[in-house]
Amino acid sequence: MFQIFFTLFIISIVCLGTSWPLPFINTKSLDLSKLFGVFSINAGTLFGLGITPYITASIVVQFLQKLLPICREWKDQGQMGKRKLNLLTRSLALLFAFGQSFAFLNSYSKLFVTSISTSQLFLLALIATAGVAILIWFADLINSKGIGNGTSILIVVSMSHSLINLFVNLNESYLSQNNFLTLKTFNFACIVLLLLLFLIFTVVVQITSLKIPINYARNQVQGKSYIPLKINSAGVMPVILASALLQPFQMLAGVIGNTKFTELVDFFAKTNFPENQINFFAIGFLVLLVIVFSFFSAFMNVNPEDISEHLSKQDAYIAGLRPGEQTTRYLANTLFKITVLGTVFIAALVVTPILMEHFLGLKDMKLGGTSLLIIVSVALETIQRIKATA
Repeated sequence: MFQIFFTLFIISIVCLGTSWPLPFINTKSLDLSKLFGVFSINAGTLFGLGITPYITASIVVQFLQKLLPICREWKDQGQMGKRKLNLLTRSLALLFAFGQSFAFLNSYSKLFVTSISTSQLFLLALIATAGVAILIWFADLINSKGIGNGTSILIVVSMSHSLINLFVNLNESYLSQNNFLTLKTFNFACIVLLLLLFLIFTVVVQITSLKIPINYARNQVQGKSYIPLKINSAGVMPVILASALLQPFQMLAGVIGNTKFTELVDFFAKTNFPENQINFFAIGFLVLLVIVFSFFSAFMNVNPEDISEHLSKQDAYIAGLRPGEQTTRYLANTLFKITVLGTVFIAALVVTPILMEHFLGLKDMKLGGTSLLIIVSVALETIQRIKATA
């Protein structure tokens, strides 16, 4: 019970920080959320960056463990190496936070604040970076004294504002109308139905896995052990990587202010243009990035060669397959096939909210399918931890 109340206490502090504006900024004068997405919907606040820089840094460190020998050595050094990797991740997170906040605030000052100086920009960037450091500390506190994964819970907290905005938009667009026998009523029913289908399919995909039975040479009991391969082995990582790839160019366009460069970036990254025009090229490019990163993330999270080597060390085998290369090929082919299903699922989660916003007239569809995927994943993980501690 203490863990639950402690987690709720941390969440309440985070919610308070997301409504605390940074100095020199009047957040009511402009809808900052419509800018290029560096900050959350609470742009210009103490916790406006959220914990996104830490997630980006974690992804970068994962890549470095594959590319740099020294990072691979740290990975194999046990607790000492883990501390070094954590320090590297936190340092990169703060560096990313400062760069993102300074670029955002620099663009913001050019457009809307005429009296802000460079020293004030530097101070605001430091404050925003300190906000990220506090959130990282809060995530560690939840991990050690609370319940659930601290990073994931803080992500869901930041997304809750998008959920509130979605319901507000639904109310303004449909429920506030006096005449319910209209096309808007039909659109509202379609939106609710699609959101329910999103929820159902997301839960099913997250709890479904392909179980490959394994046998042990010294154990006569069959079917007791298996290798679980989740349909969505990549998780939400493909969308995060796609956004991380596009975000620097969007930031740069906002800072430079060059019209041609901004139009080029918007052509690749902006899915909806003014006057309700949809950019199918940007949608196709986003889906292509999701497909590439889905397979990359799946094989990074589940390494068939490592699994095959582990089975050989445990005197285990898959029925009908020789240990070693044949087992590795079988696992790789199976993972590839099941990742195709997961990729289709993620692509649908990415594209459908964009089409809903365009064709059903729902403005600012901030709560996308990927947000729902994160929320469901965190909810399932938290429920499992609560059951484990009960």
